[in-house]
Amino acid sequence: MRTLPLPLLLLLTLASLLPASPAAAPPPASAPITDAGPLAECLALQGNLSRQTTALAELQAHSQAVVAQRELERMRTEARIQALESEKNRLLSAAVIAILLLLLGAATAFGLLLRKRHGQLRRLSEVDALTGLNNRHAATAMLNAMAAQPGPAGTRHVLFLIDVDHFKQINDTHGHHVGDDVLVALAARLKAACRPTDLVARWGGEEFLVACTNLTREQAEQVAARLRRAMAYTLETAHAARPITVSLGLAPIPFFDAGSDQWAAGRWDYALRMADRALYAAKRNRDAWVGYWGAQLPDDATAEAVLEQPEAADGIVTVMSSVPRIVATSSEIARASSLRALRAQG
Repeated sequence: MRTLPLPLLLLLTLASLLPASPAAAPPPASAPITDAGPLAECLALQGNLSRQTTALAELQAHSQAVVAQRELERMRTEARIQALESEKNRLLSAAVIAILLLLLGAATAFGLLLRKRHGQLRRLSEVDALTGLNNRHAATAMLNAMAAQPGPAGTRHVLFLIDVDHFKQINDTHGHHVGDDVLVALAARLKAACRPTDLVARWGGEEFLVACTNLTREQAEQVAARLRRAMAYTLETAHAARPITVSLGLAPIPFFDAGSDQWAAGRWDYALRMADRALYAAKRNRDAWVGYWGAQLPDDATAEAVLEQPEAADGIVTVMSSVPRIVATSSEIARASSLRALRAQG
C-alpha cells in the first residue's frame, strides 16, 4: 500500500472538515456583528487537525510495524530456506558417502570372492579329485623347488615311486568302483605315514609319488620299508578278503653326487628316471622296494651311459632292495657288463 506525503494528507483532511455552504446571504439587518463564530471554527478546525495528525502518525506507525513484520517474516522464511538447503546438502553428502562406502564394501567383497574362487580353482587344478592328494602338475612344481635347494652335506632329497600290485586284476574282478576305493584308502595310509613336509602326490593311474627332503641312504631305506608296510592292508569284499600290497622304487635328488656335476645337481628327472627303473625291478617280485643310489660320476663316464645300465655301473650306482635276490641279480649283471662298455656307450 502506497503512503501519501504528510502535507497532502493534511490538506485533504482539512478539505474534508470544511462545510460545503451556499453563497452567503447578507446578514439580516437586525443580526449583530460579532467575531465569536470564526474563532470557534478555527479552534474546532485546529482540534480536528490535531486529531487527524495523531491518527496519521498512528497509521504511519502501524504501517511501519506491518512492513517490519513482513520483513521479519521474509527473513525467517529465508532462514528456513537456508536451513532446508543446508539439511538437503548434508543429507546428499551423507547419501553420497553411504553409496561410496557401499560400493567400496561391494568391491572389497567381490575382490575377496574372486580371490577365494581363484584359490579354489588353483587348488582344484593342483589336487587329485579322487584321493585329495597333490596331482602331477602340483608335484612337478614342488619337485622343481625342492631340487633347487640342496640339503645338508651327507643328505639328499629322495624320490619314491609307488605302484599298487595287481591293480588291473582288482578292477577286473571287483569293478572300478572298488579300485577307486582302494586308491582312496592307499592315499590316506600314505599321507598318514609321511611327514607334513613331505611331498605326497598321485602321479597317475595307480601310481603315487613321495619326495622327502634331507635323507641319508640308510634313512631312505627305512622310509621305503615303512611306506611299504603302511600301505599294505586287507580288502574286504562281498566274496573274499584280498591282500593289497604295493611296490616301490627310490632314487636320490640329485641322483649323482652334486660335487661331480653341478649342472645335474638341480635335476630331478634323473631321480624320477631311476626310481621308475627301480620300481620296475621291484614289481618283478611284488610287495617289495628297490632303490638306486648314485655316487660321484667319474670324468670318463657320462650320466646317460650310467642311467641306461645302472646295475652295471659298479662303484657308481649302489643297488638297494628289500629282497636280497634282486641285489644279487643286479650284482651278476654288473659282473657281466664292464664299466669300459658303459664308457664306450657315452
